[in-house]
Amino acid sequence: MQDETPDPMLGAELRQSSGAEWAAEAAEDERLTELHRRRRMGLADIGKELANRRDRVGVEFAGHKFSGVVVGAGEDYLTIRGAGQVAEVRTRFGHWAVLDPDGPGVERIEVPASFRASLHQHASSETMLRLMLLGGDLLIGKIAVVAEDHIELTDADGRGIYVPMNLIAGLIRSNDFQ
Repeated sequence: MQDETPDPMLGAELRQSSGAEWAAEAAEDERLTELHRRRRMGLADIGKELANRRDRVGVEFAGHKFSGVVVGAGEDYLTIRGAGQVAEVRTRFGHWAVLDPDGPGVERIEVPASFRASLHQHASSETMLRLMLLGGDLLIGKIAVVAEDHIELTDADGRGIYVPMNLIAGLIRSNDFQ
């Protein structure tokens, strides 16, 4: 006659192997879900995540480099606070790298909904700006007019410069928030 006492080691081994399989399946499901979520994200969504986490980034745009903490995100640009300066960079004209955090956190700020709206805000406040153009050129002045397809910039010599909107990759200004 056989002993009908169950082997306690066998039961434990079966539970462990089943648990490991379930954990592996759950981990794979989570990985695929996250991958699917990231595939559906646009640059505006990524920008909002960067701003919400206040990530420190490095961006290259139109031949210029800037780094700092993402403090705001609009539908087509990010606001980045660097050392003594603030950059507003259109997401479609730059490439971004998330950098290791260093230093104290920076508060998120409310920014205009779009880059065009930000330009209007700068025009009304007569803020001195450095415009970064796609070809790598830099223009310094105050925005006098934001039109349908261009801006009018008044430079330090008082000249009016007409800049097509589609050439503006971003801008840099002093680190002051109105």
